[in-house]
Amino acid sequence: MNSIRDELNNPNYNREIWAIAGGKGGTGKTFLTSQIAISIASKNKKVIVLDTDFGGANIHSFFSLKKKVVSLNLFFEEKVPLKDLLIETGIKNLSIILGDFNFITVNNIRYTQKLKLFRHIKKLDADYILMDLGAGSTFNTIDFFLLADKLIVVTVPEITAIENLFQFIRNTYFRKLFFLLGVYGLKGKAREIWKHRKRYNITNIIGLIDYIKKNIDSNPVILEELSNFSINIILNKLRDLNEIKQGFSIKSLCLKFLGINALFSGYVEYDLEFWKNLSLIQPKSEINVAQQIKKEILQITENIIHEEQLKIGEIKHG
Repeated sequence: MNSIRDELNNPNYNREIWAIAGGKGGTGKTFLTSQIAISIASKNKKVIVLDTDFGGANIHSFFSLKKKVVSLNLFFEEKVPLKDLLIETGIKNLSIILGDFNFITVNNIRYTQKLKLFRHIKKLDADYILMDLGAGSTFNTIDFFLLADKLIVVTVPEITAIENLFQFIRNTYFRKLFFLLGVYGLKGKAREIWKHRKRYNITNIIGLIDYIKKNIDSNPVILEELSNFSINIILNKLRDLNEIKQGFSIKSLCLKFLGINALFSGYVEYDLEFWKNLSLIQPKSEINVAQQIKKEILQITENIIHEEQLKIGEIKHG
């Protein structure tokens, strides 16, 4: 995995990769990925969306495109270059690469295949590359997520969705921590401490990191990388603006229990007509998104680009 990260950190590659994930399905993650991509492309930036939701690939639906046989399956099985899999969306500066519909799942991608894919993703000719990841916390999904420059998670204001999201964030942060500890030969010690955490009066990851800092000769690079770890939170399908506070609650949970400086990037209101009619949309028909929704997504995009977050004063009332 270290060689993958070294490859992605190559200064000769100037593309910025955004990974969009979530703790469970049905949060509107793929819709938001498509709309954020459109928002960036409108700024005269070249954008490529990769549908890496293997087994549940449907990004094409949000661009009114038919399923095509040209997909990532050809990259994995026939060694077709990613650039030859690009499909134009009809939107200026925006193209997509479809996920596979039949054969590939994120769980059966081999290490060598991941390595090859990561290399080719970084070499794509684009300013921004957005990866629409599948829901859940499999190791491969988390690995894809962690290799991005901007980590974005989507949830809805429902207790189970928020619980699943927090679990995803926790698992992601824990995997990053143990990867770093492994690089510097401290994984075994950390696992042993965590296993007997009650003995050391450790109740969460923050306590584990504090114990390592105080009692183990750890490399400062580990602490620097962890301190720079950040998650961008999007709250989707709000039916009541009072639900916005749940976005701030997730941010607080991340800080209190994980020590993560999460950014609440913004919210998107629920558009009943859009979601009701989505299944009726046929290829080549226009997907209509309400102006208010577009405005909210534009603000989210700006916040992610500039590493800012929603402010209380930006919340509308009424």
